[in-house]
Amino acid sequence: MARSSSDHFSILAPSDRGAIRQMPPRQDLRYEVKFSLSNGELPHALGWVATHPCGFREAFPDRHVGNIYMDTADLQAYEENVAGIGDRDKLRFRWYGNTWAAQAGTLEVKCRSDSVGWKWSAPVARPFDLERQTWQQFRDGLRASLDDLFVFLLDQQPFVTLVNRYLRSYFVSRDGRVRLTVDREIQSFPQLGRARPATRFAAHRADALVVEVKCAVDDRPRAARVLADMPWRAVRHSKYATGIESIGNL
Repeated sequence: MARSSSDHFSILAPSDRGAIRQMPPRQDLRYEVKFSLSNGELPHALGWVATHPCGFREAFPDRHVGNIYMDTADLQAYEENVAGIGDRDKLRFRWYGNTWAAQAGTLEVKCRSDSVGWKWSAPVARPFDLERQTWQQFRDGLRASLDDLFVFLLDQQPFVTLVNRYLRSYFVSRDGRVRLTVDREIQSFPQLGRARPATRFAAHRADALVVEVKCAVDDRPRAARVLADMPWRAVRHSKYATGIESIGNL
């Protein structure tokens, strides 16, 4: 059973931006491979999933995913991604539904070491409304709902830099060991220097379709069978990094 986040608070140095990486890895390590496609390739992608010999089926109804990303003043999380640093992390708040207001969400520290990823999560059972709140009010609401460790991590990455949302389809292989997601209708809303959420105008990109294959680390050989038939080339892809880079496309 995973320990609560507060169990690890004593190992952190207050001045350490890299504190996230000092936290012991979770046991739910995932092998993750991404593919970036153009919007026009959606029918091809869904057809490939439907006819794959691994017998992919719908694992969960399609739903919209929303994310609010936080970073340092010098965009350290973004810079680490662009530089290709193997061990990196990012902080985001996630919710579900095609709305800018929700009753709850989750603050997540998404960690990655090369092709292996894991998350530390803190549920936030507190309503928010991006059409009415300032970013300071949003962050104050998060702080009131979090334990000391996640408040510390929030303070280390104090600037809201990007909001994005997309529609996600979920699939799982016949044996239940390999999962696959298809993300499309990806919209990015840069927030750099803004005191209030700006969600009226999205920055769009042509490569706005992302297919991701995921499995437990021990099931990597099963994922290899899926990847062997994949008609696209695997890429390093971050919706956060591409969202920051899309500022000129507003």
